[in-house]
Amino acid sequence: MTVARPLFADGQILAAADLSRMEGNDRDRDARHARHLHTPGVGAGLTLREVPQTTPDPEEAPYVDLTLVSGYAVDGTGRELVLAEDRPLSPERFTADNPQPAREASDSTITAWHPVFVRGVDLGLTATTPALGCQSAGGGARVAEDVEVEFGRAGDTDASQAAPPPDSGPGDGAWRVLVGFVKFDTHIGRFVRSASAADGVRVSRVGVRAALVAGQQGRVEVRARPNPDAGVPAVVLDSENGPALVFGTHTGSGTLTPLMSVDAAGNLELQGAVKAKGTAGKVWVIAGVASDGTVLPLPGGVDQATVDSGGVELSVLVTPRLPDPATGPGTGALFLPGECRVDATRRVVCWGTWFTPPSTVATTPASCDYLIVAAVAGGA
Repeated sequence: MTVARPLFADGQILAAADLSRMEGNDRDRDARHARHLHTPGVGAGLTLREVPQTTPDPEEAPYVDLTLVSGYAVDGTGRELVLAEDRPLSPERFTADNPQPAREASDSTITAWHPVFVRGVDLGLTATTPALGCQSAGGGARVAEDVEVEFGRAGDTDASQAAPPPDSGPGDGAWRVLVGFVKFDTHIGRFVRSASAADGVRVSRVGVRAALVAGQQGRVEVRARPNPDAGVPAVVLDSENGPALVFGTHTGSGTLTPLMSVDAAGNLELQGAVKAKGTAGKVWVIAGVASDGTVLPLPGGVDQATVDSGGVELSVLVTPRLPDPATGPGTGALFLPGECRVDATRRVVCWGTWFTPPSTVATTPASCDYLIVAAVAGGA
């Protein structure tokens, strides 16, 4: 649908719908900007704060009271989520959202992390002061854009959420923004821990969608923290003193201590040492015995990713092992190796045939000795 804006004429009587449309246009425009030029996530605050507690005698089990700190977030539709005041997290709400959580042995062995989400919610209309005189009896109305806290099931943080069409305004609050994780002790019905990352997932912060970042004063800085405190790492692209790319840490007084820099001529200067997994000519060796179907291991210090990238070259030698004749199918049986090799995944293919004179033949899997030499490729 084409985005449209209202136009007015002198003397026109404005209806409530006209004014609401004007407000809606501004809100839709802000949401499109936030949705298309920024990534969803937490912008400020919305952290989980713990206060240690213990249950009454005789258990005296430890737990924590949790509070979601006030803050700001943007969901994937461009809707603003503003939590104006700190909000305590309710164990009752947790059990309502997770009616049958996993029961674990004790609080010290609880492994399940449950995600905590916030989402937007529009509260009921609140009437303002009624109009007077010859105007209509009803006054205006307002919508309270509140934030609701929800607890997900363990492991559901990667649930896909569909983005709205390009012309749409902010969503209705169905989009959930992750703000943290909690552990819940079902024995005492209380939270016992909180975290900002769990199970390989971290709370997302609001980001920027951009194909170009251009500085206005000849300098662009990207740093890991909002404030340039001492030790905060940063990358600076600077043209004020000649083109340069610098990575370093802030001193806390507004300057950067360079750890790595590249000047206009392409010269690289490092304050530390260059470290690599190996140097050209370095060799690792492993040997052993393997049976048919076994995947041969890599030598210690060598990983599959390095092999796949060509950083390490493998040489594999396999030699069939002749079994004890006493293990053959009959007296006088002879074992003849048939095939002994490894495939592209280092899986052993090894088999042979027992021949018992005058004519009995039996094919069987076999084992082999293996030797793997891993060498760092030249120029690594």
